[in-house]
Amino acid sequence: MRLFGTKIGHQEINVNNQSSPACRSKYAVVHRHLTNLLLAAFTLAALPATARPIEHFTLPDWSTTEVADRDLGGGVHMMESYGGNNGVVVGEDGVLLVDAEWPQLNAKLRARIAALSPLPVRYLVDTHWHWDHVGGNGLWARTGAVILSSPQTRRHIVEAQRASTAPAGQPYARDTRAVPVITVGNGDQLHVGGQTIEIIKVPPAHTDGDLAIRYVEANVIQTGDTFFHGFYPDIDIDHGGTIDGMIAWYDTLYAMCDARTKIIPGHGSVATRDDVKTYQAMLKTVRSRVAAAIAKGLTEEQLIAAHPLDDLDVAWGGNLMKQPYLLAIVYEDLKRPRAR
Repeated sequence: MRLFGTKIGHQEINVNNQSSPACRSKYAVVHRHLTNLLLAAFTLAALPATARPIEHFTLPDWSTTEVADRDLGGGVHMMESYGGNNGVVVGEDGVLLVDAEWPQLNAKLRARIAALSPLPVRYLVDTHWHWDHVGGNGLWARTGAVILSSPQTRRHIVEAQRASTAPAGQPYARDTRAVPVITVGNGDQLHVGGQTIEIIKVPPAHTDGDLAIRYVEANVIQTGDTFFHGFYPDIDIDHGGTIDGMIAWYDTLYAMCDARTKIIPGHGSVATRDDVKTYQAMLKTVRSRVAAAIAKGLTEEQLIAAHPLDDLDVAWGGNLMKQPYLLAIVYEDLKRPRAR
């Protein structure tokens, strides 16, 4: 468990929670961890305190937060803002949107999409269940979007809503329209705007329900939060994520790319396959150092106090996602019993 806080407006909230925030280079990104924090606050869940380090963050002024359109070619656009990156493809009878953004940015995201096409969003794919990727689900569904996800993502959303007593508009407030209505698996395809949209079910990595999206003709791959560009990852070990799954996934992701492939990360700027290899090497180093500390018998607190990632912080630690949290989740993941 860990204790961390967030400021909403000028009020700071501190609750005990199992999770932590992550961020991106241009904007501080608060996703599943803020979601769980708020859910815990609204449900007043009794959660034991100890362990993972404290995080503090502040939500932005939504009125001044912009959504940028990155044209990746081949009819694929990346929308970049405070939350998770979005993929957009315009078809003849509607728009495909990948990930739903924070609900507070729904109007601005709609405006960006409307500049590309007057047609409505017809399909919405959730790459995973964290709030900055699914917070707008209900709003899109109410204007005709059909929501697709992995079975695991749908289950996590349903369970979060079932546990919630949050008022309407808050994370995981009960809303049947926000729940995916179609579950998809590896190799399923959609055909929109001259693009073959291939669904890739990622083995447990960031969560147990991650989807990656391959825009085949455009040579673009969208990773959801299985890959961040330029800073430490988040691994949702409480919902099936694993450090080993993240590292293994990058071999698969790299093999799917060529030198011209553009990668839409969960957070951060457009990346290439070389960035994937660099990121994998960083995570291998993190894992190796944490595993060595465990082999020496260090506790989680002793590991964090030793600052074993200070050299990596120069390149990877300049965001809200900090070394202590990463060490904690990797330590706890590696200490868990492995299936034989």
